[in-house]
Amino acid sequence: MRKKRGLALILAAALALTAAGCSSTTQATDGAGDTTAAAQTDAQQTEAAGESAVNHYTAGTYEASTSGHNGTVTIRTTFSEDAITDIEVVTSYESQGVSDKALYTELPESIIENQSLAVDTIAGATISSNAMLRAVSDCVEQAGGDPALLQVEPEKAEPQDITLTADVVIIGGGGAGLSAAVSATDNGASVIIVEKEGYVGGNTMVSGGIYNCPDPEMQQQVEMTDGVAALIEDALAEEPVSEEHAALQAAVQQEWDEYKASGATYLFDSVNWYTLQTWNGGDKVGDLELISTMTSHAYETLQWLVSMGYEYKPDIVQGAGSLYQRTHSSVEHAGIGFINCFTETLADRDAQILYNTPASEIIMENGEATGIRAEDRDGNTYTIYANQGVILATGGFAGNLEMVQEYNTSGKWPDLSQLKSTNLPGMTGDGIEMAVAAGAALRDMDQIQLLQTTSPKTGNCTFGYVAPLEAAGYLFFNSEGERFIGEDGRRDDISLAALDQTDALFYMVESGDVITDPENTYDLSGVPLTELIKSGDVIVGDTLEELCQQVGWDYETVQAQIDQYNANVDSNAVSDEYGRALFSVKQENGPWYAIPRTPSVHHTMGGVVINTNAQVLNEEGEVIPGLYAAGEVTGGIHGGNRLGGNAIVDCLVFGQIAGENCAVYGKEEVPAAE
Repeated sequence: MRKKRGLALILAAALALTAAGCSSTTQATDGAGDTTAAAQTDAQQTEAAGESAVNHYTAGTYEASTSGHNGTVTIRTTFSEDAITDIEVVTSYESQGVSDKALYTELPESIIENQSLAVDTIAGATISSNAMLRAVSDCVEQAGGDPALLQVEPEKAEPQDITLTADVVIIGGGGAGLSAAVSATDNGASVIIVEKEGYVGGNTMVSGGIYNCPDPEMQQQVEMTDGVAALIEDALAEEPVSEEHAALQAAVQQEWDEYKASGATYLFDSVNWYTLQTWNGGDKVGDLELISTMTSHAYETLQWLVSMGYEYKPDIVQGAGSLYQRTHSSVEHAGIGFINCFTETLADRDAQILYNTPASEIIMENGEATGIRAEDRDGNTYTIYANQGVILATGGFAGNLEMVQEYNTSGKWPDLSQLKSTNLPGMTGDGIEMAVAAGAALRDMDQIQLLQTTSPKTGNCTFGYVAPLEAAGYLFFNSEGERFIGEDGRRDDISLAALDQTDALFYMVESGDVITDPENTYDLSGVPLTELIKSGDVIVGDTLEELCQQVGWDYETVQAQIDQYNANVDSNAVSDEYGRALFSVKQENGPWYAIPRTPSVHHTMGGVVINTNAQVLNEEGEVIPGLYAAGEVTGGIHGGNRLGGNAIVDCLVFGQIAGENCAVYGKEEVPAAE
């Protein structure tokens, strides 16, 4: 059973909950100010009655369970006669990295130090923090104490005006920001990162942990199929829309001809083919120079990660929405592997991270970016000067559904304001607003992506997702038991089709041929399959007929569609009636699983305009000296549709470029790449 961690911002409410016995269970709530008010009133009445407003406990250890973001959280709390002395997580499935401070370090330590349940919680991990506070409150009652007496907020120091200086100042501590920080320190610079949440990692932390790049050694173990060959031939047969397009097609054609002439039977790939597929997959909206920069640096950036301890699985796969088998999958759950290698590397370097400190402004002097202003949650204000420059790495705005709908003008999507988002709460577009105030140009702001395979309960893209990352195994069935789209297609095509289904709901169906070891199968958040089945997030049947009975499908209808899919696997079909081109795993043997899924807002492809050096440009196309940007805050790379597995590549490649150029050249002109 895997333990996980996180942080959060929580109202001190939701704490006065009843408990009954050492293994009691409390229910998750969103917070309740009335409860807090009642607790404070109880405490005032106690004092008015002349009783001491101090808790007295029956010494011992007590346990309480409550609902977290990903499942049950069980907390063990130890008491002396007059104090909480220890808090321990017994069971948790919360997202690693995101929930660390809420469950394992900062929040429980603060409760013990202050003997208070009115302590600050961890920004960005509200649900995990709520779970910790509810469970400890439950244990307080079990020990004979009164949670109302623990509602005294600790005193805080008077806010200060603080001035700091570093060579490179980075706004945002997600994948792009951390990549930039390591790269800048690689080049001898000192770094300060300001992070609005109580932890680093951003959306990278809760991503699928997949990374695309051509890999000749690994791809030699993959068999070339007629369907994949047809994809290449179709792309090469398109009428070019520009000279750059024609030149790229010609380069791929030469490589493809040489490959066929060699008699090779393993999977063909190249940087040029990766570039062409990324550009085509984004509807030819992206900037080919930026795309080529990303794709040509992808493999070397992966090796840079490996040099810092990053590990990926031995099989190269086709990540969902990636359109090709060039996806490397993290050994660690979700994106924690990327973040760990960065934070461990930075631990011994001249790099400082200010948590809970959202930036508010990029300081501009004589047309140059010279620093930033920020304020932390305690009211301290920061003026941080940058000797070399500022790197903007704040992510996109998919967590701000009001802003999403404001820019939802492409005509592709219906109203998106009522959907859920896969993003962490900090992805609200404030970095884009700061960039515009500093003179930056924007592009592609109407290009918004939905992710089709998210949890109907939370919108989370990792929770409940137990399918293998390649599209080889699963099939999509709607509520009526009908397939409706090719499962290996573009994310936007699948999402649009899914939105047209009853309640925008569908099920990923997998057999025992795909989930071969259910006892050791986890979703991308690290929650075991057994827990997901118990909570109803995965439906299971020993036979397909039994599964159909549970979901409410006609068995014969579903069986006929699976039989046709299996026949396509046997015949190595080029495609089926739904447009699917990947056929490699037959679905024949139980148990059978159905995983409810729905689309959620996932990625915003538009943002700040940059050049291939990661320098921010103004409306005239001129470089803003000292201002760099990387990751989802930028536009121009993914066009109208981001391929699955390309987000991390974008963040880390351009983060590395931004960090190096800012550290070495700063506000000066960056030489053109050779």
